This record gives sequence, C-alpha cells and structure tokens, in this order.
Amino acid sequence: MFRNFFKALISENSKSAVKGFSLLEIMVVITIMAMIMGAVGVGVMSYLDKSKIKQAKIDIGTISNALDLYKTEFTRYPDSEDGLAKLVEEKILKEKKVPKDPWGNEYIYIYPGNNNTDGFDIYSFGPDGKEGGSDDITNWEEE
Repeated sequence: MFRNFFKALISENSKSAVKGFSLLEIMVVITIMAMIMGAVGVGVMSYLDKSKIKQAKIDIGTISNALDLYKTEFTRYPDSEDGLAKLVEEKILKEKKVPKDPWGNEYIYIYPGNNNTDGFDIYSFGPDGKEGGSDDITNWEEE
C-alpha cells in the first residue's frame, strides 16, 4: 500500500523538477545582475580616476628627485630646452624615454620656474589634457 503511494509521490516530483525556469524568471535575474554590474562599474571608474591622479603626483615627485640629483652632479638644473630628456640621456632616470603622465601626455618642465622661481616647475594638464583649471597636477602649491 505505501509502496504505490511513494512511487506515485516520487514520479510526480520528478515530473515537476524537469520543467526549468520561465522566460520571466531569467529576465528578472539578468536585470538584477545588470543593475549590480552598473553600480560596481561606476565605483570602479571613480577609483581608477583617483589612482591616475595619485600616479601623476608620484611621477612628479620622482622626476623632482631626479632633477635634484642632476643638480647635485652638474651644479645646475637642465634648461627648459634640454628638458626632461636630459635626465634620460644622463641615465639619472632609469626609463629609456621620458615618462608620460597617466593620460598619455608629456609632463611640462620649465626652468627657471614661473611658480618656483628658485627652482623648476613640473606639471601635467591632468585628466582633461588642457592647460589651466583645477585638475592640473603641479609641483607647487596653488593659492
């Protein structure tokens, strides 16, 4: 008696397990996943922008240190015309060419500096690639 009951119960459950997901259920899951990925993507892009700004500040600090070392060896900073290429030529910077900022633009080097009158100016135009504005990254303090 119980045998037939269990066989009937098992065969009914196995039929319902084969059905699968409906199109609506799949669409709901895909929509939820897209919303989560969108929220995470915005956060990641913001983090990447901030990390590029930090990298540019680190690069400017490294180049400044290399320029100070150049001055120690040659008793002067390289002229604006010689530029940062002089640091590579004299093998003070280990790179084979002058580094670019994280946005692919050249760092601007001016000696004697307009803002650091007793030294040099180094700056990047920042994310927008245009001179001026609040996004420029410099080796001097803005007032």
